[in-house]
Amino acid sequence: MADESRLEVRKVVEDKIIALQFNGTIDESFNAKQIAEGIKDVLIVDLSGVRRISSFGIREWLEFLKIANEKCESIYFIKCPPRLIDQFNMVANFGGKGRILSFFAPYHCDYCERDDSVLLEVADHFETIKDKKIPDQPCEKCGNAEYLDEDPESFLSFLSSQDKPEPDPEVISFLAHRLRYKVSSKRQKLKIDKHVGEATYIRFIGDLDGSFPGRKIAEGVEGVVVMDLHGLGDILDEGASIWIQMMKTMEPLVQTVYLMGVPHQFLEKLLIPEAMAGGKAKIVDFFLPYTCTVCNTTMDLRVPVDEHYEVLKFATAPELPCPDCKGKAFAQAQEGLLAKLAQLPKPDFGKSWVKFVETVKDELKKAASATPASVAAAEAGAVGSGIIGLAITIVLLIAAVGVGGWFLYNKISKKEASDEVITAKANASQDVPPEWIKEESLVIEKDGNLNIYTSVLEAEDEKSGVNDAEGWAFDLLVEHMGNKIAEKDGVWKAVVRGLYYQPREDLLSRYKSMGKNRDRQRDVLNLIRDIHRDIATSFKIAYGRELKAKETYWEKYTETQNKVVRREYYKVYIRMEFPLKAVDAMIASLSERKEIDGMTLVRFFPGLNWAFQKTAKGLIVLSMKPESKFNSLLKPSWILTHLGSNELMVATEFEKQFESERKLGEEKKVCSIPISYKYWKPEERIAQAHAAAYTWACPKDPTIIVRPPSNNTNTGPGFQGNIWDDPTK
Repeated sequence: MADESRLEVRKVVEDKIIALQFNGTIDESFNAKQIAEGIKDVLIVDLSGVRRISSFGIREWLEFLKIANEKCESIYFIKCPPRLIDQFNMVANFGGKGRILSFFAPYHCDYCERDDSVLLEVADHFETIKDKKIPDQPCEKCGNAEYLDEDPESFLSFLSSQDKPEPDPEVISFLAHRLRYKVSSKRQKLKIDKHVGEATYIRFIGDLDGSFPGRKIAEGVEGVVVMDLHGLGDILDEGASIWIQMMKTMEPLVQTVYLMGVPHQFLEKLLIPEAMAGGKAKIVDFFLPYTCTVCNTTMDLRVPVDEHYEVLKFATAPELPCPDCKGKAFAQAQEGLLAKLAQLPKPDFGKSWVKFVETVKDELKKAASATPASVAAAEAGAVGSGIIGLAITIVLLIAAVGVGGWFLYNKISKKEASDEVITAKANASQDVPPEWIKEESLVIEKDGNLNIYTSVLEAEDEKSGVNDAEGWAFDLLVEHMGNKIAEKDGVWKAVVRGLYYQPREDLLSRYKSMGKNRDRQRDVLNLIRDIHRDIATSFKIAYGRELKAKETYWEKYTETQNKVVRREYYKVYIRMEFPLKAVDAMIASLSERKEIDGMTLVRFFPGLNWAFQKTAKGLIVLSMKPESKFNSLLKPSWILTHLGSNELMVATEFEKQFESERKLGEEKKVCSIPISYKYWKPEERIAQAHAAAYTWACPKDPTIIVRPPSNNTNTGPGFQGNIWDDPTK
């Protein structure tokens, strides 16, 4: 339920295309104008994360679609859940002029009584949807057929009325590269657009398979050829073979073949000499999968060869900015592919050719556009259905709220002048605010102490406000100490700070991005509170005692509307004080290294709680030499928590504990020491806990020979008795 109390919106932008991904509840807090800001040309809306839409939310949604209809040429909806398909069916103009590309359909299996939600692509089932039917699906659990658990006539009423969505190649490319979304799960028949002017422009949309008419394309081409591969889908082996033969045929006929928007799968299969028209084919730009080091998003990013030629020639993929958060993104490419990219010729694809391609695309778009009459009819329908949509929204409000729904609707749509909210100070912990209060969070070294000032401006009560302020103070202490250690130890900075810096930034960015919406902030704030408590525990262990605020001050405020108190909240200020000598001692203890057999260890740092929650003790592997006996077992950046049954805390004690465990194991003839550790998985943004065993060959027991008792009585010359009695043996 907590997740349903907010709506998160992720915006993905590339040139004239904007995608919005909604996650949460669409209700009265849905700000249509703010969310629609910046949209233009093509809008893609991913609705898969929408858990609920309220009656008030429907009203705001219709306002959003009204703006989108005016600003955008095309609107596409993807991954629509059943609850929103119901709204498309019931509320007129709910989708504006948009088209649904895919939707989740509720299925049920009678054999195993399993309910399922299946993602269906409209392009794959368009003909059956027009007949208000969709096929049964095999149940993932038992393999028997499961059926649509809705009345097809009702559930498919809107979908059956829309035209077949046919996105432009740029949209298909955007969906594939930026959202990792494919318009159809089935093989897409290749569509080819051709334009002859100062050069021959050929555009491919669909999959490259055995039906690819490579011979026909090669016939009659000459001069300069521009091949646009932005819309190219899967490349099958038979299609790749035909492509190679086509390029061989074109080699003596053409001057240059420019390849634009080359997808990653093309590079993997066809970046070979025989597929490049004898060296006449030049790649203008291509796509590689990149992962952002800040937001951990993986996407395909465009790499222009002219712009990055000097980097590519060294078999290195360029570092690119993440289009979502502007962080650094690095390519996920194999060395073999990078070696091939290093051999690419510089295409010298000038501005005149860029303009030529843009002109051709515009002409192709105009040729494929609808007739003016159909556009006018669509606009007239949109106006009429908008009025109907407003009426249905009011009906839904009445249905949702009951008999009083109409009066509630009147109140929210016609705000009274007396509804002004008045905020007033009601009380304070003391009459005169103390001089030490700081409006901003600060860390100051003064009079032999480290002073930390923090505040919480909207607390539920004074106690929770002090606790939250102390948590933020601990975070400032983490930053202060982390900076001190990082200034002197580059390896510590790279390993330890590298572990917690990004998880911390991600969570704080989420918190700040929610503005003043308290409901949306609450879940994230609770998570931050848990982390702050973990940090406090880690500091208590490092410092030797619990850390509390030195001074506190609070003020109570009330918000009144129409003489009724709507809300009470507190502003809380604190000051924490630490002797600088104690802080320096903590820094020394937390940064002290110990090398054991080529493995360098350092103590667990409290800031790591941003990544490793519920952890207060441990040793961090800073570095590992190749010859270390631990090299095959442990890795740098891993946090060792237990050695056998012993908790690990101080690096200097690891060697002593290790030898003690080893000796105990040999005594018990169990020559294996379990080592528990944790590590961070950045691609999934989670911490994992595992255990490994350090093993060695147990020493063999010594062979003991016991002397038997002697009964020898021989005293004659020469020795003929028991060998054990022979003094020479």
